[in-house]
Amino acid sequence: MTTRPDIVLFLTDQQRFDQVGYGSGGHFETPNLDRLARSGVIFENAYSASTVCVPARVALLTGFEPHRVPTQENPFALREGFWTLAHELRSAGYETALIGKAHFAPVHAQHGFETLRLCEHLSAQGLGPLSRERDDELDDYHDWLLARGYPDWRFEEARPAGTPGPTHVFPYGPEVHPTGWVEREATELLDRRDRSRPLFLVVSFPHPHAPYNPPEPYASMFDPADARLPDGGFEVNEGLPLVCQLALGNARTRAAAGDQQHLGRLLATVRGLIKHIDDAIGRLVARLDLTSTLVAFTSDHGDYAGHRGLLRKTPWMPFDDLARVPLFYVGQGVAGGRVVSNLVQSYDFALTALDYAGMQPGVGDFDSRSLRPMLTGRAQAADLDRSAFSCIGMGWPMVRHGSCKYFVHAQQQTPVLFDLDHDPGERVNLADDPHYADIRRELSERLTERVTKPPLADVDVGVAPSWKAEAAH
Repeated sequence: MTTRPDIVLFLTDQQRFDQVGYGSGGHFETPNLDRLARSGVIFENAYSASTVCVPARVALLTGFEPHRVPTQENPFALREGFWTLAHELRSAGYETALIGKAHFAPVHAQHGFETLRLCEHLSAQGLGPLSRERDDELDDYHDWLLARGYPDWRFEEARPAGTPGPTHVFPYGPEVHPTGWVEREATELLDRRDRSRPLFLVVSFPHPHAPYNPPEPYASMFDPADARLPDGGFEVNEGLPLVCQLALGNARTRAAAGDQQHLGRLLATVRGLIKHIDDAIGRLVARLDLTSTLVAFTSDHGDYAGHRGLLRKTPWMPFDDLARVPLFYVGQGVAGGRVVSNLVQSYDFALTALDYAGMQPGVGDFDSRSLRPMLTGRAQAADLDRSAFSCIGMGWPMVRHGSCKYFVHAQQQTPVLFDLDHDPGERVNLADDPHYADIRRELSERLTERVTKPPLADVDVGVAPSWKAEAAH
């Protein structure tokens, strides 16, 4: 019998598909990610389930469209007891752990992880009565900071959602920064793990999402004068329908994105944050045996980063800036050294992991697929020809098939259609072009079918341990 592999997911927060070295011609310095990616399989056209953190992460853990699953505490946070990859792997004997950002509500909500060591963006957690009832509104990083005499600087830096925020140097050393904290906690987990059991580990970095605060030496590592500013500003949106222009025009980050000096500083700062993460991942991967481990890397969603004349992720529209994410796999059972241009979903991860673990999920009607046929080089035509979806249930449902992307404003049903082969900047709306009438009709039908899939409120895992036991570490 083949030994079940360890499975490790490295996850970042709000990192564009082109904010890695291999996807930016080396502008972003990520030598560790580049080495891993080039020895594995890079998916050039991977799409997240959502342009927003919580639903994107729900999809990664479940393989389901986030609008189909039951929630608690806020409109997006997964209800405890619902099926997850972690529950399934744990029931099969895997040791399960999540280190870093989870964005659960309550903070230590039970979703199948034996070990939770969390570092969150607490001001955006979306907590409510259940969290207060459990006294579960703070994370492990908070406790760690206070135990060592540091104030929890996050509460001092909290800003209204959607505002760009300043760039500044983290006031303490890199080991106190969230990236350093996540690395150390993951290292300790790898050192103390139960080696008689296979491991499922999620290492989830809270950056390069704001606050833009790398520690030294990363804060001054990159010159703002060397930043690659996007071609064009807010004027690139002039060819879009009015409902899109209004949503984009109301974004709070528009003025900051138009300040070229500020934008240069911000982009240099993001490069520093990503370099810090890359260094941490390099040291963690050195502790893994890739001959017996399946490793995946992705981000929950992207960032405008000055494109379309905006910053961050508001409005939550499914442009490639936000919906397309970096994705690669490497390790056991991966026929590496390849770049795949076919469409995939980042949340194919759940079924891919189960496939490599030799397991059939105890539930069905997934919205995702296993990528194992593509990773082993044995893909069939059906594996290669598929549509990618994003933002279903988020107000701007989207489908892409081939080079064409179609989305609508959910309330007004205003259609938007791009041909990315000819318009990678997504500037020209072809929805009323008679040459694209058949494509628009086909994509509209595919999108309607996905939007109208029934909810999955009864897909439960049975009786789970108490939430306090689940959060133990």
